[in-house]
Amino acid sequence: MQFSPEIVMKVKHMEQEAWMPEIKPAQAKPSSPSTGRCPLCLHSAHSDSTTPSQNREGSPTELKSNRDHVWDSTTNLGPRTAASPHRCSWYVPPDPHSAVRTDEEEVFLDGRAANQVLTRMRRANSFLEELKKGNMERECVEERCSWEEAREIFEDKETTDEFWAKYVDGDACVSIPCAHGGQCKDTIGSYTCYCKEGYKGFNCEIAIPKLCEDDNGGCDHFCRVVHRNVECSCADGYFLAPNQKSCYSNQNFKCGAIVTNKVRSLLGSGEQNTEERKNPELNTTVSSTEQPNIFHSADLFWSGNISGHIPPPVPIMESPSTIDRTADFRIVGGEDCPPGECPWQALLINEDNIGFCGGTVLTEYIILTAAHCMNQSRYFIIKLGEHNTTQKTNHEVTHEVDTIVSHFKYNPDTYHNDIALVRLATPIRFTKYVLPACIPEPDFAENVLMRQPDGLVSGFGRLGEGREASMILQRLAVPYVDRQTCMESTQLRISMRMFCAGYDTIAKDACQGDSGGPHVTRYHDTYFITGIVSWGEGCARKGKYGVYTQVSKYINWIREGIKKLTPRGANRLKRDRGAIKRLYL
Repeated sequence: MQFSPEIVMKVKHMEQEAWMPEIKPAQAKPSSPSTGRCPLCLHSAHSDSTTPSQNREGSPTELKSNRDHVWDSTTNLGPRTAASPHRCSWYVPPDPHSAVRTDEEEVFLDGRAANQVLTRMRRANSFLEELKKGNMERECVEERCSWEEAREIFEDKETTDEFWAKYVDGDACVSIPCAHGGQCKDTIGSYTCYCKEGYKGFNCEIAIPKLCEDDNGGCDHFCRVVHRNVECSCADGYFLAPNQKSCYSNQNFKCGAIVTNKVRSLLGSGEQNTEERKNPELNTTVSSTEQPNIFHSADLFWSGNISGHIPPPVPIMESPSTIDRTADFRIVGGEDCPPGECPWQALLINEDNIGFCGGTVLTEYIILTAAHCMNQSRYFIIKLGEHNTTQKTNHEVTHEVDTIVSHFKYNPDTYHNDIALVRLATPIRFTKYVLPACIPEPDFAENVLMRQPDGLVSGFGRLGEGREASMILQRLAVPYVDRQTCMESTQLRISMRMFCAGYDTIAKDACQGDSGGPHVTRYHDTYFITGIVSWGEGCARKGKYGVYTQVSKYINWIREGIKKLTPRGANRLKRDRGAIKRLYL
C-alpha cells in the first residue's frame, strides 16, 4: 500500500518525537467477523446502511469500497471514516486508492493528533547523554533546564546559583539598586547589597558615623564617642573649627607647632623632603637631606661651655642604679636639629655649668623631665632655645628653678615611674625658638600617637657610648617597638609604664646626657609629648633599644602637678641659689 509523501513525513516526525502507538496485529483485526467492529473506537465496521448479510466477512476489497464506515484490515492502521457520524478519535492516513477523499480529511486533525504535531517534546536522550558535557544552548536556551542541569554545565555551585537567580526571574541588579557604590548580587525574588565601608542599610543608603577607631574619627586632635557619635576636641590653646573636626589657634606661638617647614620622617622607609627651607629670620638656607642621629647612655655628661669642634674630656658621673641600666641618654646617629625645629627642648645645667639632662617645655612655668635626673645635682638651672653650646645668641634664655616635683613611687633601681616636673621661677616668653609640646589625652596617645611609625627624640647627650657630648642639639627619629620584642631584648624588667623605641641593628639611639629629654610624636603637623628618655643598656648596642617613660600613663599626674605648681596671680617667688624646693606627688 502506498502513502503520499506528506503522510510519510508526518509519520517520521512522530517517530522522532519518541511517541508511536503500538498496535498489535491481533488488535488490528475486527473483533468479530460477524460484527466487524473497530478495535480502537469499537464502532461497527459497517455503516448503518449496511445490512448484516452484506460483506460480513469483510474482505479487503469489499471494505475499501464501503464508504460509510471502513476498517482497513490490510494496513492495520485502524479505522477511518468518510461521511459516517461514527468518527474515530485517532487519525488514519487517507487511502490513496479511495475513490472519494474529502477536504476535511486532508486539512483537519483531531485534538490528540494536532497536539503531537504542534507541541515540542524534549528530545529523547541516548544512554550516552550523561557522559557528555552540559551544553548551555541545548539544555537551557532551546529547552527549559533544571538547576541540576545548569550545575552540570557550570560545574560550580556558586556560579550555578548566580546563573539560576537570573534565569528564574531575571536580574534584579540591572536597575543598580545599591547606593554609594555598593555591590549588588542578584537572588531569586530579591537581591543583596554589599556596602562600602562607612555605609549600611538594605540599599547601602545609611552613612555610618566614623568612630574613633576609624582614622581617629576624622579629628585633628582628640576623639571620643558620645552617644554613639564622634566628638572631637583640641589640645590646650586650640579651638574646634565649625566643621567640628579641625583644630585651630589664633595664638602666634601655640603648642606643638614649629614655625619652619615640616620635619620629614627620618626613617629610611619614610619620605624624604629634599627641599631647601628658608629661615625667614636668619635669612639662611637649611638643607633637610641630612640623616638625623640621636643617642642614649648614662654615666657621662658634657659641659655647656665647650669650644671648638672636638670638645675636651667631660666628667663621668656614676649612675645611681646598681643595675646594668644606662640612664642619662645621648643622641647617637642623629642629625643636627635646625634652630626652631626642636623648640620644646630644655637643657638642665648643674652648678659646675655642665649639662646633665634634658627636659620638655609643657607650659610657661613647667618643664617635664626624668625623676632620676633630680638627684644628680643640688642646684641647677634650665636653658631654653639652645642650639649650639659654643655660640651665644639671643635665641636662648636661662631660667632658675623654683620647685621640683618627683613621682612619689619612683624607684631608682628599676626606673619605674621615672618622671618629674620642674617649676621655673619666672615664666617663659614663647618665641619660634621656645615653644611647648602639646599634652595628649591618654587614649589618643596610646591608640593614635603610639601607632605612628616613629617618634622624635632630641638632646645634647653623647654622640656614642664612651664618646664626647654633642655641642649642637641633635635629633633622631626612632621607630616604636612592640612590647613583646622589647621585653625579649633584655633580661631587665620592662614595666607597663615603659616602652621601647629605636633600632636593633643600626647604631642609632639616645644616650647618656639625653635623659629626661623629649620623645614627641607628630600627628597632623602637631607634636605631642609621648615619652621621656629614661634608660638603656649602653648606647646603640646591637639588639638593644632605648627605654622611655610612657607619658600616656601619667597624663592625670602631669595635669595635677601643673595645677599645683602654676603660680596664681602675680606670684613670682625667687629662691636663693641652692634653695630649690623638692616635693613628691
